[in-house]
Amino acid sequence: MNTVGSLHMHTGARGFEEWNHHLATHCGTFQCEPPAEQGLQAFSGGILPSSSGQAICPGSRIVSNCQHVHRQHRDIRQDDRDFYYLVMQMSGSGLMCQDDGQVMLSAHDLVLLDVNKPCDFYFNGLSDQLSLIIPRHFIESRFRHRQLLLNHRIAADSRLGMLTGLLTQQLFDAQPGCDEESEALLDALLALLRPNVTENLATPLPYQEQTQLHMLQKAKAFIEAQLINSDLTPSMIADRIGTSVRNLHRLFAHGDTTIGRYILERRLEQCAEQLKSEGAYEKVSSVAYQWGFSDVSHFSRSFKARYGVSPKAFRQH
Repeated sequence: MNTVGSLHMHTGARGFEEWNHHLATHCGTFQCEPPAEQGLQAFSGGILPSSSGQAICPGSRIVSNCQHVHRQHRDIRQDDRDFYYLVMQMSGSGLMCQDDGQVMLSAHDLVLLDVNKPCDFYFNGLSDQLSLIIPRHFIESRFRHRQLLLNHRIAADSRLGMLTGLLTQQLFDAQPGCDEESEALLDALLALLRPNVTENLATPLPYQEQTQLHMLQKAKAFIEAQLINSDLTPSMIADRIGTSVRNLHRLFAHGDTTIGRYILERRLEQCAEQLKSEGAYEKVSSVAYQWGFSDVSHFSRSFKARYGVSPKAFRQH
């Protein structure tokens, strides 16, 4: 085991397992890929959590030479956590991806990410990041009535970026027992984040439309959690969110789709994701059954219609 600064660096295949375990403990479950050319034997990484007594806004300093670290829906379901990451690139560089967007971070740049959404981190060489965990209720209470901008780079050389970076490090280094001081620092940090990661919402929707939108979001969240259930039906979803089947169909029709089509699309997307990452080790039929398909022939036809190739061909390429 080597030492870099105040971090103990784990190396090799065994070190990779230890580092991965610490990452899951302090930050959540991620899928990690070691350096491509030399594999696990070339791995090097370390994790330093913030002081255990600093409970308001805990965090970790994460160093590794992993080339790709990502978090998918299955990892999110496994963790059941509810917060945001404020990530600060200490050294090296990294490409962050979330919400169909991407941002490149250089030294001391920052970005806000949601733990409940899939994300990807791509690195080239050794990367050193500081990650703060900010509870969701802190963000939502401070940024009420504003649109949150995830995956938005906060430049280190901007005036607000420099102050935000300074407060981020101060929160990470806060000593145990200083809750009042830590809360004051967090309030100041959120005030600096507000103009960087939010924007004014459009004209508020009428109450009825807000209610319908909220109900649609609840329906989609329930569907996401039940995609693996082959017995998922509109009546089951309607009962769960407290509406009629007729109104449920109307909610999805406003988005130019049907509830059946939406469920099919989400299942196909999950199957495609798994075929890309794990498909070489699983039968196509196993992947289909895992994501709620009860008929493999129907799955194959639907997959080819959606992606233009069969599941087997998709996995091979």
